[in-house]
Amino acid sequence: MRFGIIGAGSIAANSFAPSLVRSQRAELTAVCRRDLDRAREFAERFGGCAAYASAEDLLKGGKVDAVLVTTPTDTHCDYTVMAARHGVHVLCEKPMARNAGECRAMIKECRHAGVKLGVAYRRRVWPQVVEAQRLIQSGRIGRVVCVRTHYSGLTELAQDAWQRQPEIGGALMEMAVHRIEVLLNFAGTPTHVSGLVETVSHDWPVDDTVGLLLKFADGKMGVHSTILTSPPRHDFAQIDGTEGRIIIDPLEFHADHIVVEGPGGREEIPVGALESPYFDLPMIEDFIDAVAEGREPACDAETGYWVQAVADAAVESSQQGVRVPVRGPDWH
Repeated sequence: MRFGIIGAGSIAANSFAPSLVRSQRAELTAVCRRDLDRAREFAERFGGCAAYASAEDLLKGGKVDAVLVTTPTDTHCDYTVMAARHGVHVLCEKPMARNAGECRAMIKECRHAGVKLGVAYRRRVWPQVVEAQRLIQSGRIGRVVCVRTHYSGLTELAQDAWQRQPEIGGALMEMAVHRIEVLLNFAGTPTHVSGLVETVSHDWPVDDTVGLLLKFADGKMGVHSTILTSPPRHDFAQIDGTEGRIIIDPLEFHADHIVVEGPGGREEIPVGALESPYFDLPMIEDFIDAVAEGREPACDAETGYWVQAVADAAVESSQQGVRVPVRGPDWH
């Protein structure tokens, strides 16, 4: 599959481009960036593909079957719609968009155009998450009753960083959304959120701390926290069941095991660690399979919608000081 990258910057260089170059089933054929010279430098670094100064020129070039959208969040909807109208499949960086309404528009446009849309919640296909799901399906910990995810670390952002812009930056949109996706992956369909989305320590115009309590359709509970003011980095998930629990700690691509605790004791279960900088390879190759097989990718757009719907509800809950329903999609 021929891929283009819209937004050839540091996010794309960290794993997307190396993973495309490493894959035997993908080819990086085009990149774009507003600064054409820097786009050319990026293209030369990753195999010498075509370079463009705009997404429109890239899409008109006819060299791509799919694009990775790795630009700031406020452009995701426009670039996804543009690609769909050119008949090009889209794998979009997270968060999917600024709000659930934009997510709905992206999904509807891609469905109308008959192209696949994925969202880069890459942890869904990481080995430790896949193994934890297998254990849950096998009944290893009984019925899941609570899922919790957590991220903490110290994040500093430059004054002019787009990650400090309201509606697209901050702890919730930059970091929490990844762990919310993991929580939803194990817990199911969320119905209500009670949230605190706060600026506790940094002098940012956006939040640096998030605490969420979620209720799910089948009665289970979800708990999430993101703290951007407390080093060192710590990222983990815990799934509590009626007969034990699964602990994924750390929730990192390089982890080589997960832990199962039960009445009989504690067991470490090995998993295959992913290699840097190729940790997006499983997601990209699943996306290729999804296009070939006519199915939705594992890192699918409806999940992207639900994550953003939870984020929207969390902001509303924090502002109003009340529990808020999570609004489900309406594709009609």
